[in-house]
Amino acid sequence: MVVTHSLEELLALPKGDEVVRRWFASLDVRERATINFTWSFWRRKAQRPPADWTTGWLAQAGRGFGKTRIEAEQAREWAENYPGCRIALVSRTGADVRKTLVEGESGILAVCPPWNAPTWSPGNREVRWPNGSIATTYTAEKPATMRGPQHHFAVLDELAAWRYPDAFDQLMFGLRLD
Repeated sequence: MVVTHSLEELLALPKGDEVVRRWFASLDVRERATINFTWSFWRRKAQRPPADWTTGWLAQAGRGFGKTRIEAEQAREWAENYPGCRIALVSRTGADVRKTLVEGESGILAVCPPWNAPTWSPGNREVRWPNGSIATTYTAEKPATMRGPQHHFAVLDELAAWRYPDAFDQLMFGLRLD
């Protein structure tokens, strides 16, 4: 049986609903691959950004909530929707930003679909998408590294654990691209 509902209608259904299961089973391989990488379908209500956010939002939650996934998906959304944009990825340490936000199981490399996969250049600290968008990694341990570079967007991971308040200030000074 083929279920005929629009994606918008299906997104509004509870994820465990039988209609969704039947609909998913009716998809071909290509459609399944697409829906597997459609974050708006899989995220929980609590993982949605506030409807009125313009300059930023805070996901304050415990372990296992999906904060890293939210950050990675937000970076992916910006990269895909604003070709050529510059994104700053900042975490407490260089290892945190690399092992969690970029390479982690819910990091950027894991959430991007194969047909639009970015390349990761650890030596340059850059994640590059095919459309020219670039995400550069920074550590909050070295605020001076954020002096000068300009970005359109920024993902701040574990902000409360940043040791130097100046790291936030330096990042904000660089968020000056349209």
